[in-house]
Amino acid sequence: MRIELTVNGKLERVDVPPMKLLLAVLREDFGLTGSKEGCGEGECGACSIIMDGRLINACLVPAFQAAGREILTIEGLGTSEKMDILQKAFVTEGGVQCGFCTPGMILAARALLEENPAPSQEEIKIALSGNICRCTGYEKIYNAVDKAVADGYADTLKTRANLCAGDLPNGMDDTGSAFFSPTTLTELLELRAAHPDAVLIAGATDIVPDMRGGKMNPVKAIDLNRVPELQGIAKTGDNITIGSCVTNGDILRSPIAKKYLPALCTASARSGAPAVQNRATVGGNLATASGAADLPGVLLALDASVVVESLDGRREMSLLKFIKGYREPDLKPNEILREIVIPAPKENSVQRFYKRGSRKALTLSRISLGVYAEITNGVIEEFRVGAGSMSPVPIRLPQLESVVKGQKITPELVEKAAQTVYAEVNPRKSPAWRKTMAANLVRRFFDEIVP
Repeated sequence: MRIELTVNGKLERVDVPPMKLLLAVLREDFGLTGSKEGCGEGECGACSIIMDGRLINACLVPAFQAAGREILTIEGLGTSEKMDILQKAFVTEGGVQCGFCTPGMILAARALLEENPAPSQEEIKIALSGNICRCTGYEKIYNAVDKAVADGYADTLKTRANLCAGDLPNGMDDTGSAFFSPTTLTELLELRAAHPDAVLIAGATDIVPDMRGGKMNPVKAIDLNRVPELQGIAKTGDNITIGSCVTNGDILRSPIAKKYLPALCTASARSGAPAVQNRATVGGNLATASGAADLPGVLLALDASVVVESLDGRREMSLLKFIKGYREPDLKPNEILREIVIPAPKENSVQRFYKRGSRKALTLSRISLGVYAEITNGVIEEFRVGAGSMSPVPIRLPQLESVVKGQKITPELVEKAAQTVYAEVNPRKSPAWRKTMAANLVRRFFDEIVP
């Protein structure tokens, strides 16, 4: 497949297999070896680049999805003879040692400073949280970013042009392989009807690891990311709609989500590092239908529903109904998940998302809880809880909800709620730990809202 893309300000064209990863294209076809392959799953950050202004992991992007994109690699910043301010800061502050991880660190810092020219120390730490370095002390790396800010790096940044003409992969070859990049919803639905066996690809954060593990090798795929109708977060009347291709990063940047859906923002922030957040989509997290997914629990607590669509029309159903079983969403072969609909939370409501894993940050969930409550004068008028990593699919906890709803918050109620959730959840693995943790998180919720 022939694709064109803008790389470091230059229009490039290359013939590559559609599912060849962008990292390999950069290194093997363009000779840009600054980006390295470490984990191959988006966890180490050694392959970090900037695509269309967002930090991403090049190891998680199939080549056909990179067509028409604007890409910046470490080679586009400066050379060893003529470094830019950020690169110089890493050298002078001692933030560089072996060089394997440093290019990704610098690109992550660059992406941060393009969006936030004067970040706090905590914001720097978050921005670099997905970039692992085992040689250099992180304090020196943070100091390098601070120095670049002090040296006026943000004032030197310029808007980059995308030189691509707009030709995108669309079609089937003689071998039966077919890769499509629709740009309208109608085009997408027509392609879905014509190719129900094609793999739908958005962020590819699950698909690429499955490919590496030998679980799949797509010969037909449809890129969802270019369809405007699957993007955006909006509040219309009493509902908030989220396009299925909205990323976790989009949620964290959305004023609407920050105002109305703080628990969803928390869940999005806990779902991988920034480069992963900029690729992983809400729709993918739901359609994967995994019990360990981060977003379904909080969306269940928020009483979310989903809209699926095909040429035959639209269907709307509760999220609880949509996730039929493990890895089994309620999607017909000709349907796509279009959007998520959430009733706007009431003014007297509180919401929380809790997650526990094997470590504090950037970890798979061992237990998660999404909690939503409406409270008036100490009485809980509405109470919903969604739980993850306790069963094959995300679940609601009706027994806990029934015990709490309509009751006045008292120490006795809190303890009864904790005992109820302990008895209600029935995890298959580490049951004692998970049951105890669920009870403790329920206690924590009430302690946070009524100390």
